[in-house]
Amino acid sequence: MWTSIPVDPDADTAREWAIDELAKREYTQAGESWLEAIARWLADLFDSIGRVGNGLGSLGIPGVVIFSVLGLGLAALIVWIVVGPLRRSRRTRSAGEIFGDDYRDSAALSADAELAAAAGDWTTALVHLYRAMVRHLDERGTIDIFAGMTAHEAAVAAGRALPLLERDLAIDADAFDDARYGRSPATAATYGHAAATFAAIRATRRRKVATA
Repeated sequence: MWTSIPVDPDADTAREWAIDELAKREYTQAGESWLEAIARWLADLFDSIGRVGNGLGSLGIPGVVIFSVLGLGLAALIVWIVVGPLRRSRRTRSAGEIFGDDYRDSAALSADAELAAAAGDWTTALVHLYRAMVRHLDERGTIDIFAGMTAHEAAVAAGRALPLLERDLAIDADAFDDARYGRSPATAATYGHAAATFAAIRATRRRKVATA
């Protein structure tokens, strides 16, 4: 009987089990979230392991222990398969945010951007300048920045308030991401474009909009 059960599933098999189990109607009723469904399903699994273990007295203590370890290992594998991608997604989003742990105001960021530009360090200069631009937009009430905000989210929000600069903001957001994450270094030209965008922002009338 027990030999028909794959107690050592590969990743694909375990994923199928998880998807099939979580697709059951009882997991989607009463407004239950997928995380709550997983927690409840694991609780039911442990309870089932206990009941089956109690019925395996003929196997002796070693048999019950082995069965329990297999069940717990399966549960841990399923949690890793289901929750792992979510954690990786959150880490990716966190890594893509504009400011990280940089809490300087726009004036300080602008000053450091100018120093880096004077030294010919265009990548550092561009990163500081784009941050200064976004911080300035927040300080004057044009956009509302939030934790984890990406360069493109800031550009989209600012573009709604300043539609004439929407394209330039998108270009600067691309240049910021390329420079910060090493896809391609900034140049005097990309820094100059961001500086021109920043100057145009300063010359516009202040307009408050909500971010998406």
